[in-house]
Amino acid sequence: MQTERLLEDIKSRIDIVELISGFIQLKKTGQNWKGLCPFHTEKTPSFTVSQAKQIFHCFGCGVGGDVISFMSKYENLSFNESLALLAKKAGIPFTFGKPDKKTLQKNEQIRNSLVEAMNYFAARLKESEAAAGYLKNRGLNSGSLDLFRLGYAPPGWHNLLKHLRNSGYHDSIIKEAGMAVSGNRGFYDMFRERIIFPILSISGNVVGFGGRAFNDAMPKYINSPETVVFKKSDTLFGLYNAKEEILKKDYVIIVEGYMDTIVCYQYGFRNVVAPLGTSLTSGHLQKLRALTDKAVLVFDGDAAGISAAKRALTLICRMDFRPKVLLLPDREDPDSYLQKHGDSAFMRLLETAKSMIDFLFGVSGEEKVKTAREALVMIAGIKDLLVADEMLIELSEKTRINEAAIRQEYRKIKNRPVPRRNDSYETPPFAGNREEHILLSTLIAFPEKIDYVLSVIDFGEIRDKTVASLMKKLASMKDKKDLAGLLDDVDEQERSLFTKLSVDPGFDMEHADRNIEDCIERIKENKLDERFRLAEVSGDIKHINSLLIEKQKLIKEKEL
Repeated sequence: MQTERLLEDIKSRIDIVELISGFIQLKKTGQNWKGLCPFHTEKTPSFTVSQAKQIFHCFGCGVGGDVISFMSKYENLSFNESLALLAKKAGIPFTFGKPDKKTLQKNEQIRNSLVEAMNYFAARLKESEAAAGYLKNRGLNSGSLDLFRLGYAPPGWHNLLKHLRNSGYHDSIIKEAGMAVSGNRGFYDMFRERIIFPILSISGNVVGFGGRAFNDAMPKYINSPETVVFKKSDTLFGLYNAKEEILKKDYVIIVEGYMDTIVCYQYGFRNVVAPLGTSLTSGHLQKLRALTDKAVLVFDGDAAGISAAKRALTLICRMDFRPKVLLLPDREDPDSYLQKHGDSAFMRLLETAKSMIDFLFGVSGEEKVKTAREALVMIAGIKDLLVADEMLIELSEKTRINEAAIRQEYRKIKNRPVPRRNDSYETPPFAGNREEHILLSTLIAFPEKIDYVLSVIDFGEIRDKTVASLMKKLASMKDKKDLAGLLDDVDEQERSLFTKLSVDPGFDMEHADRNIEDCIERIKENKLDERFRLAEVSGDIKHINSLLIEKQKLIKEKEL
């Protein structure tokens, strides 16, 4: 199937609002849908999706595109890999084309080998009484095993390796997928005699594995190494299963481990996720921030848990979350607590989760002023001024320190020189050559007027190279009713401008013809002014006089 036809079929079968809603929270605003951009940190939604035009654009960072562009950027996929994924979703047969065929096929083999490994581990779990018995004794039911696709890596150094080789996978693919490593024993399995937890991307594709020893082997947990499809600092365990419930409840429960996540889900707490044996990262929170701005951090109540909570709060404030903290009773984690006391008791605990201020003062052994400064440092990281204001009032009430003093200290901390983070890329609507942008915007909204415009101006009169390039591509399109197809043949600058003008034209639709005439007139004037300046620089009096006559003629035409 030709790529152009495939693109048309995918876009006709997959609605962009439905697709993106599976990854971020969108709300209807007028004719469009809006949400927080998943590609940069923001507090006010600027990510806009047009259902009518089947495109998206972020007015904060400038990224834009269609369903293919979104999947490519969100899941870090190549163009053809996005095509393959969406074609499968739409039920359309697809084979890779010529562009970068070798790399594309290799990445596809890596993904397929991970699926094969997951199925292998699942089959071994059903065969192992010891492994199945261990999980049963840990309180997991068959539904949880199936939902989270748990498996088992049997003892031995080459079990999975032999299976994947017999399934047609080369050693290089197995290694790049992170399922075998080289060492003193040669080339051997990464996971041996461990319970296997498949790690899924937010779209449900297996990208790696976590392995837990159920004997005395050390380390207790190991994870797949980072690969072309797996980045630990961006991936959360359980997010694929939890995303709909996070959107529904508008908050996320963040726990520490695989078992905590699964047991929480089993007991009905389905908006729960966990990092992969590491501290929370900005990558983790960026994924969650697209779904909600509220988080309950659940930690053990020991010193290590308190320290981890403080580290997490510092970062979570910078990502503009509204956090609460739940410290569990001594020597308890969500897994053990739920299995001992049940869902109702755990819900009551969740309801007692403390605000950040209450948590800091509840665990602090320091004097009041020192703890207040610790809280102010965290609050200073919050970009949402209203949320920060709420916390400052709470801090003043908690400490009984005069609010004016609290705010003065806050401003001192806030104004300390720090390396600037480029979190906002917002630009004015029509930076540069305004009339050229408005003309292009009009043509995108009314493509039937393209031929007329191109009959009265030429591309040489367009100073903005991005606008000129898009106009050329508009002119060359066979089907001008399907302008979204233009996105398949543009660079990043062109895509950003096209989607921006498509989502927000920036002119009165009722006066399109007047816009066109005014813009053409102004473009011609600009071109003439530029020629006049060049003639003045060169000192060509004859050419200057000729241009003056041309300018007077243009003024008379304008007056008519």
